[in-house]
Amino acid sequence: MIRPYSKEDQQELEHFLVRQRSFARLNEQSVEEFRDENVADFEEDGTVSLIIRDKGRIVAIADLLKRHPVDSSLWLGLFVVDEVLQGTDLAQTLYEQVEEEYMRPYQTVFRLGVLPDNFRARRFWERNGYVYEKDSVTNKGTRVHVLKKQLIHPE
Repeated sequence: MIRPYSKEDQQELEHFLVRQRSFARLNEQSVEEFRDENVADFEEDGTVSLIIRDKGRIVAIADLLKRHPVDSSLWLGLFVVDEVLQGTDLAQTLYEQVEEEYMRPYQTVFRLGVLPDNFRARRFWERNGYVYEKDSVTNKGTRVHVLKKQLIHPE
């Protein structure tokens, strides 16, 4: 079940985030820094933060910016599947649901940033139709590869 984050989810979100040690390491953060940064992001206005549950527990999260102020595309700012479930095809199923329910109704161009050393994530996004667009730096100073997916090609 996918639904928007609410303040009542905070404690469970915190527990989910501290279990994502590999993702925190890729971000060159401690699990506590990773947790605190992402909880703060989920509580900011302007994004759609999603909690994805299976059998009552959080198995993934996503954070969307529906209309980027510079390029007007939808940005998938964060998509994390519990690392104990990675490699089980769950990420694919969940991403397809998020795209269908929360992305396609709003935009035809999607972008996201992938950390340069996260080869597994890059392959995942490329299998889902994303292509390399450019290198960039996030507002937090992190270097990323920007990937883009366009649903409708302009004529």
